[in-house]
Amino acid sequence: AAGMVDKAVAVLANLATTQEGRFAIGGEGGIPALVEVLELGSQRGKEHAAASLLQLCTNSNRFRSVVLQEGAIPPLVALSQSGTPRAKEKASALLRHFREQRHAAPGRVVRVRHIEQ
Repeated sequence: AAGMVDKAVAVLANLATTQEGRFAIGGEGGIPALVEVLELGSQRGKEHAAASLLQLCTNSNRFRSVVLQEGAIPPLVALSQSGTPRAKEKASALLRHFREQRHAAPGRVVRVRHIEQ
């Protein structure tokens, strides 16, 4: 069964490289499943899940919010420390993206408020 999950998550990682694929994954409830693989999957599955989530989050604020709400930070931190080299790279890149967006958001809100006034 684990081999089938790995193959399915590999397909999702490929789909996540296209806009249509990202909309399908994010719109059809794929994000909770990917976060679950991050937590419970094989090393290879976690690697593909991290790659998928990185694609989803760097291309959509809405998907990024869903990923954060699903509790992806703890398994990403663990993966960034103990995954395969590719999994570490993807998990670290996604965590860096979350940090950058968090730091960018207050400035963006201030500018928007300033324009609205």
